Amino acid sequence: MNSTTSTSDASGPRAVAVAYVEAVGRHDLDTVSDLLAEDATARMAGVESTKREWLASLGRLLPALERNEIRHASADGDTACIVYDFVTNTPAGAVACVEVVKSSGGRIHGIELIFDRVAFAPVNQVLNERANAATE
Repeated sequence: MNSTTSTSDASGPRAVAVAYVEAVGRHDLDTVSDLLAEDATARMAGVESTKREWLASLGRLLPALERNEIRHASADGDTACIVYDFVTNTPAGAVACVEVVKSSGGRIHGIELIFDRVAFAPVNQVLNERANAATE
């Protein structure tokens, strides 16, 4: 993993963002929940979610996620930028993602997830097919 940071503090923005992306990759939503402040919000494709909604969204994705492979992590002030591959067990394979994570005091207050929705479409298709098969 390449990295640059303006802080070496284990609870600094870079460390918190890396811990968050790694926890998602391990399917460890308890740790993710602990890292998110109660008032945390997350934005994806122009839609803002509360902490509870974001955790539910992540939970729906976990059956397709094998792991996250961090390619770059950096921080400036209270904002970290994490570039990683969202590695799936679907025809999409690895989907490049960027998360801009704002934190303070070791807790995440804001997330913006950026990814190629066309590249991610096979993930959603497989998840929908699995959900439909489970209800039949």
